Amino acid sequence: MKKFLVLCAALTALSLAPAAHAADMPTRPLYKYQPDIAPVFNWSGFYVGGHVGYGFGDDIDGFLGGVQAGYNWQFSRNIVFGLEADISGTDINGSTGGINSHIDYLGTARARLGYTWDRTMIYGTGGFAFSRAAAAGVHDTDTGYALGAGLEWAYSNAWTLKAEYMYHDLGAGFDVSTVKFGANYRFTGF
Repeated sequence: MKKFLVLCAALTALSLAPAAHAADMPTRPLYKYQPDIAPVFNWSGFYVGGHVGYGFGDDIDGFLGGVQAGYNWQFSRNIVFGLEADISGTDINGSTGGINSHIDYLGTARARLGYTWDRTMIYGTGGFAFSRAAAAGVHDTDTGYALGAGLEWAYSNAWTLKAEYMYHDLGAGFDVSTVKFGANYRFTGF
């Protein structure tokens, strides 16, 4: 009987030892795999940038380059509203109605409405357009409207790349389409 009691005491001691030792072990997560949830990119803030592109219309075409600045407000996970202004010096020239023409500069002040997938945004844009052009040696400033669409991608928290098509109706002046490629630097925290 003594042997039986010693055996029971030994088994009891052995069974309690791992439980006491387990209190010192590090805890494990409840789930074997918990994916990290990446934060959604925030498009809000002020930005400045530059662009290059090509402009074309009836019997006119040429290259352009310039600068842009704007501000975005992100209203929800996927909706962004912004304001943007740009100006481009151009080499757009040709012959309109037999008269040699040249566009010195082309600019816009527009609203943008975008839909985002984290770091990618597709947007529509429209607003005021203006240009300074020369026809037969006479310089004139023309105004009208611009409509377009674009795709912008944030490759870092501060830098974005964009491609944009825009149609400029300048009233009695020129109707010009442009395709632009640009980069923007975002000032986060504004």
